[in-house]
Amino acid sequence: MPKAFGTAGVRGVFNKTQTPEQVYRLAENVVFAIGRGRYGVGWDGRKSSALLARTVASAVSAMGSEPLLFGLAPTPVIAFGTRSRSCLAGFAVTASHNPAEFSGVKIFNAKGMELPKSDEERIERAMGVDVMKPSGSFGQMTPDDGVLDAYVEALVARYPRATEPLRIAVDCASGPGGLVTPRVLGLLGHHAVPVNAQVSWMFPARPPEPTPANLAEFALMVPELGVDFAFAHDGDADRLVMVDPLGNVVPDSVLSVLALRAMDLSGGKVVLSENTSNAVAEEAQRLGLRVVRSRVGKTFAVLESEGGAFASEPSKIVDPGWGLWEDGINASALVSTLLSHERALLSRVLEEVHWKYRQVNLEVGVDMKVLAERAKEIFRKSKVIEERTLDGLKLVFSDASWIMVRPSGTEPKTRLYAEARDTQALEALVQQGLHCIESSNTK
Repeated sequence: MPKAFGTAGVRGVFNKTQTPEQVYRLAENVVFAIGRGRYGVGWDGRKSSALLARTVASAVSAMGSEPLLFGLAPTPVIAFGTRSRSCLAGFAVTASHNPAEFSGVKIFNAKGMELPKSDEERIERAMGVDVMKPSGSFGQMTPDDGVLDAYVEALVARYPRATEPLRIAVDCASGPGGLVTPRVLGLLGHHAVPVNAQVSWMFPARPPEPTPANLAEFALMVPELGVDFAFAHDGDADRLVMVDPLGNVVPDSVLSVLALRAMDLSGGKVVLSENTSNAVAEEAQRLGLRVVRSRVGKTFAVLESEGGAFASEPSKIVDPGWGLWEDGINASALVSTLLSHERALLSRVLEEVHWKYRQVNLEVGVDMKVLAERAKEIFRKSKVIEERTLDGLKLVFSDASWIMVRPSGTEPKTRLYAEARDTQALEALVQQGLHCIESSNTK
């Protein structure tokens, strides 16, 4: 049986590798596996998303369950609505940071957490049985456009109003984050400057993934806006990236360090994805927290099972006190509240973080078994002290630098990550890693 779920939900190129028929069948089998009841359905601004959301709602209804239509909303709002409206599960029709031609569906459980692997496998088994699953009755579709306002009200209530307001630019990536993040920051007392806040399926200003390259034009704009700093989302606002007032894209590790300090945790566990910077692990340990590693895209599941207090992967924060979902909007409120009390903290943390980090995306497939063998040859002269296979292949060296390769779970790509103390060492690692991938690719 083919595997349906990737790192975060089910994605493909609309009408090529993901069709309405496939999405209908997915939703049908989710209800078959989880049971009859209430299901939340929301969508992002992609051209295909409203159509696919109604496809999902039709399948839910045909299975005798009640779809609540949350409408156009960021993914964190849909997760919140799934929990707050007491749904059995929720569907966010979004391809998140993927290019415009992609469509996708993320599925949340009753807690608003993306489905753990065991639930995904249960649904895949149900999809493997090619039979009709009639219910004998239809469920009522009910519009519920109050979820977005309820999310804003609940989130703003968590934080004090700023006594020292900040001026913050927010690049909303032409996604539904533009409906929420500037509003939240404004209600917290800050002056939000929205950029790319009009929802558009064409993503006219930039691609939806907030990489340094994609944010280059926005970063150039930031100093001219006269802001204290800036935030940038991806297409569905589960991610958050910072830009400093000089127009430099801030390393993801700095955002995570700031979030850790803002949460003021006293003991407990933090969950970090395998590709998260050493800088975040070092900060957690400095604060007396125990670090647990997880696969990329699954930090929330480990957070729940371990009873953790915080989870992070690059550009994503999970605050279990708010919810078991990745939430770039909450992260913006959390970090801006901290920085309004301590304006110089961003520059100080930037000075403290000395690790150099890089990610490279490659349009090649990789046989991971072949890669592991090639890596042993290519890095045989290096001092490898640990070889991890939790998520792809990660080699850790004696100076704590590391390199990691894994197949993307959201696009047909191979991702390479590397980190070292200085730029020269980082570049050497990346070049060795690229050589390793090129000699192991499946195309």
